[in-house]
Amino acid sequence: MPHPDEDRRDRHGADHSFPETGAAAARPQDPPPSGRRGADLVDLLQSPACVIGRSGGVRRMNAAWRAFADHGDDAGASWLRLIHPVDRYVAMSHLHALDGAGSATEIPCRLADRAGGHRWFLLSLQKRPDDACEDAALCLAFDIHAMKLREIDLERRASIQADMLDVSVDCIKLISLEGELIHMNRAGRRALGLPDDSPFGMPWLPLLPSDVWEVAESALKAAREGLSSRFPGRSRLPGQKPQHWDNMLSPILGADGAPAAILCVSREVSAEHDAYDALRQSQERLAAAVRVGGLGIWDYDILNDDLICDDVWHRIMGRDPRSPIRSVEEFRLLVHPEDVERATEVRRAAAKLVADRRDYAVTFRIVRPDGEIRWVRSVALVQSDAGEPRRAVGFVMDVTEARRGELALRDANRTLLRQKMSLTRQSLEDPLTGLPNRRHLDMVLAKLCGGEGPAGEIVCVGMADVDHFKAFNDRYGHPEGDAALRAIARALRSAARTSDFVARYGGEEFAFALNDVADPAGVLDRFLSAVAELNIPHADSPLGRLAISCGCIVRRRGEGMTPGELLKASDAALYEAKLAGRGRSVVRNAL
Repeated sequence: MPHPDEDRRDRHGADHSFPETGAAAARPQDPPPSGRRGADLVDLLQSPACVIGRSGGVRRMNAAWRAFADHGDDAGASWLRLIHPVDRYVAMSHLHALDGAGSATEIPCRLADRAGGHRWFLLSLQKRPDDACEDAALCLAFDIHAMKLREIDLERRASIQADMLDVSVDCIKLISLEGELIHMNRAGRRALGLPDDSPFGMPWLPLLPSDVWEVAESALKAAREGLSSRFPGRSRLPGQKPQHWDNMLSPILGADGAPAAILCVSREVSAEHDAYDALRQSQERLAAAVRVGGLGIWDYDILNDDLICDDVWHRIMGRDPRSPIRSVEEFRLLVHPEDVERATEVRRAAAKLVADRRDYAVTFRIVRPDGEIRWVRSVALVQSDAGEPRRAVGFVMDVTEARRGELALRDANRTLLRQKMSLTRQSLEDPLTGLPNRRHLDMVLAKLCGGEGPAGEIVCVGMADVDHFKAFNDRYGHPEGDAALRAIARALRSAARTSDFVARYGGEEFAFALNDVADPAGVLDRFLSAVAELNIPHADSPLGRLAISCGCIVRRRGEGMTPGELLKASDAALYEAKLAGRGRSVVRNAL
């Protein structure tokens, strides 16, 4: 319990003094009741309740409250003394705000219990005059401790999730059903030119270019109705090229199965857009070629192997129409060697197409007389007689530009994927040693301390520090120091098991989490030996070489365990190892 003098000052040091509310001060203004029917009703309540005078003195307290707080029947005692110091100012303000008979207010706050701790309650204050005091208030307390702890935990988890979203290179936004922006990750803020500390709550649509408002509103409407939708968008920051985005909207369903909010994931597709634009231009050129006779028509008599092709067909093939191609055998000489069989197996392909009742289409390469390789697509209708293919009529078109656009799009997708993977790796990797960095360590420790693992599971977390490293840097220089840290990082990683986690904590410190190890001494010995075997000279060390000290904490997973507590305990064990002479390990086992 806090010292009584601390009640007058909040966590920021501000003085919130109240009039004296002890028994001696309360009794003259709030004389104790005698036989009041309204106050007697307080004792009938199963939850904590009391009657409070205007100055904050307790006029009557029921048995439930006395049992909870181990409080005697001390009429006139200060009501505020029963409330957590941090919540007293708000509680007293609510009490003073009761301005008439029948007025009421509610306050979530913590009440002191008989064990000296505090528990969350919802206090309902109602103006209830009685015989002894016209300004008495009835205070009813409803236990909300479990709900409040859950709320606090959800807020903590929401903060962790927000941090994780900031790692993503995609723009992730949470939108209310009314179209207001609830949250947006760092990538989204930067794409729209908003500062990292930008508040939210503004309408989402005005943040987009006006020419996409209509399709964005349509997608938003579909998401409100529980349907996923998507639309293309773009953004442009001053002095930069336009960025193109693929916006995917998905409804977030509440417990009742109805949409409660909308998740919008915007993925940059500028490279794909440029490739698609090139493809579109190729298709437009192709359409123009069709309009001016750019399709090459051919007619093949399958039974007689007689091929008739028009002038455009010959020009596409790079051949002189005055020396026509008249058979499939002659045509085979024009086709790229790797595509010959696929492009000229006419009889077998025609028979299969007739059986399946499908038309013929194939894309292949040709080699022109000057050596240029072009992509063409041939489409045909197969005619049959009694199920026997006899004739195929179709056309060819040059699709080289479209094919190149497809290849460019594929390459752009691969480049985008490589860049995304590289950014994700860089955000979680220490650039000097290649080990996981502090951000990655925090994620692993948060998972260890979260509710994912079974209660009682063994948790083993430790710290390692390079002994006399500052002296090493001063003597040999920072490049040698960086090389030593990289070598030590490799040694620790090689000595760890595949299931263990080793990270660079910062400077010359490393952190590790060992999986399912009740006695980590063997692992720590391997760490010490692996570094010793490097035999890195250090003239300013008593050992004559670089060495490390390790500290480790072993405990069971339990409620209230935090990453900060694990690191603090590990650091304390490491400090003991250094005091004991360095170059050794200390394990603190709390099993």
